[in-house]
Amino acid sequence: MKSPLTRRIVAAVAVSALALSSCGGASPVASANDAFVVNGTSYPLDDFETLIADLVENQQLEIAANGQPSKEDMLGVLRTLIRYEVYLQYLDEYGLDEDPADRANLEKEAAADQQFAALPEYVQELLINLSLAQATMEKFEAHSTATLKKLYEESPASTGVMCLSHILVQTEDEANAVLKELADGAKFADVAGKKSIEPGAAESGGALANNDEPCTDLLFFQQQLDSDFMVGAVNAKAGVPSGPVKTKFGFHVILNRPYDDIKDSLEKVATEKPSMSNLQGMLSVADISVNSTFGAWNGAMAIVQ
Repeated sequence: MKSPLTRRIVAAVAVSALALSSCGGASPVASANDAFVVNGTSYPLDDFETLIADLVENQQLEIAANGQPSKEDMLGVLRTLIRYEVYLQYLDEYGLDEDPADRANLEKEAAADQQFAALPEYVQELLINLSLAQATMEKFEAHSTATLKKLYEESPASTGVMCLSHILVQTEDEANAVLKELADGAKFADVAGKKSIEPGAAESGGALANNDEPCTDLLFFQQQLDSDFMVGAVNAKAGVPSGPVKTKFGFHVILNRPYDDIKDSLEKVATEKPSMSNLQGMLSVADISVNSTFGAWNGAMAIVQ
């Protein structure tokens, strides 16, 4: 049976499956000895396998009919550990510290929980660290306007917010013709209104607005949009039409809208929940790879496939 503190962590594991993002499509595979690597920092495969075994032995992971934890649960743990490593790197980059009082409260709660005390000490420490990370993230402050501008102009997704427009056509030749028209100076919204086969493009100008807000948090797009589209969107530069990007719907020309066009909306969305957008922004530019045992990391969708 899971302790109360552990149940909170297991819930966090489930959430983390949608809370990761990284640059591009499938990343290079980590070495045979690594479970994963984040920006050059590796997590040993032996340590990961030991952790999974101890979580199973202590009934913190469900057992499938074959006597092993499900692949989904294992990948949930993997994603949580990746997310935690990026969180640590975020603290280091921005000069932030965890609050000792938060740790003390968690340790006090753990000490009163007999089920938690039965776990191996290193697992106890890991679970406390993960819970402390959640508490610390809730205290994240929004990036300044200057920092948001810098991040957006370097890589829009690094803000944790995306301000997207697209033009959808049926063929690659049509998409290339659209790209040429845009390169020759045509306005994106005008071309979208004339050429895009997406319903309502004439009114929207191809903007993927959320309730008329030009910008939307990255997680929303990861949950709603096609994986191939997201690979193209995450890699597209600010203000530069990109493509053609093929999806099951056709061929897309994608635009991360120019900073000056969306700066107010970007700041508004980025400040709504910096605990999410700040970390997701850093995740979007992190160099992440996983052991081939688990598959390949698709950063644009934050999944192992």
